[in-house]
Amino acid sequence: MTWTSRDRVLAAINHEEADRVPIDLGGTGASTIVIDAYDRLKTFLGLEHETAIRSKLNHLAEPDPMIMNRLGVDTRAINAGGYDGAVGWVDDLTFIDHFGVTFKGTTGTDDKHFLYKDGPLCGGKLTIDRIDAMEWPDPDNPGIVRGIKEKVAGYKAEGDYCLVLNVPDQVIHRAYAVRGMVDFLKDFYRAPEAACYLMDKLADYNIRASQNMIEAAGAENVDVIFFGEDLGTQDGCMFDPDETYGKLIKPRHERIIQTLKSETGGKSLFHCCGSAYLFIPHLIDIGVDILNPVQVTAKNMDPDLLKDEFGDKMAFWGGINTQEILPYQSVEAVKAETERCIDIFGKRGGYILNAVHNIQFEVPPENIVAMFDTGKNHRY
Repeated sequence: MTWTSRDRVLAAINHEEADRVPIDLGGTGASTIVIDAYDRLKTFLGLEHETAIRSKLNHLAEPDPMIMNRLGVDTRAINAGGYDGAVGWVDDLTFIDHFGVTFKGTTGTDDKHFLYKDGPLCGGKLTIDRIDAMEWPDPDNPGIVRGIKEKVAGYKAEGDYCLVLNVPDQVIHRAYAVRGMVDFLKDFYRAPEAACYLMDKLADYNIRASQNMIEAAGAENVDVIFFGEDLGTQDGCMFDPDETYGKLIKPRHERIIQTLKSETGGKSLFHCCGSAYLFIPHLIDIGVDILNPVQVTAKNMDPDLLKDEFGDKMAFWGGINTQEILPYQSVEAVKAETERCIDIFGKRGGYILNAVHNIQFEVPPENIVAMFDTGKNHRY
């Protein structure tokens, strides 16, 4: 059998071993690379091209096909275009998005983070009337789908890749931005009806915008649907897995995931940083097929534990330690850790190789290449 990239990824998701472990870089907004690390990688590989920007706000590069082909990447991203009519960049350190949220950039640091500073529902009491009175973005905005049809056609002309639909917004994360994180977490207890109403409105937007993207891409071309938001911290859960998540948040996630899976036949890839362990049974219950980024240094996220308990029901996408090994240890240590993760997560299939979240500023290019080349050369 001659394995295509799409075959390889779908086999892994279906818990089958392919010719080698499938590889992702840039298939999702949480599995690409920051601009500085990308520029060093280009130089290291002797490849010359202008760095395309995936997200100025998140300081992320759009990997060029030359890089992806060199590293053996099996995925390609379907992303939303820019929202027509949004305020956008006010200056180099101020951005206002399509929800009216203001982001401010940090100064004097290498990581160049932008943090939300103000939103249309910040302050005061959250009420249904306030939510309805907010100026909501239009999920039918033509900018969202601009370029998708052409991008997918280009992917198809280049090869048979696994195409990943990146759902354009979230529920909890977006609620944090428009409301403020502290206040929205309090709303779960002091205004649960309004909090659920806000999440329903956000889910409506997510679904409709994604449906427009699916139509532009062609439903038959969507292999994986990437959606999710952080539920855990390094040491545990951000909120009660059964009460707050199970009763309030989970139904909104389930509606998004089930709707988009039913319209495409694609697999569900859910992003959750931190300790996702206690949420995994809920995620499986709502139809999640794959977990990303698999933050192996967080509590209860040991690869052996995850594979033993959930490996027959869930695949894993990520897992290579970005906090300690990739940025700070040797090439040999990176190779050893990559082999370890492939051997554990990839046994009987169920693993797509990538770093834990986006490859960060500190990661040297030789370690990036070591990780991906180890995956390319590994044989089950």
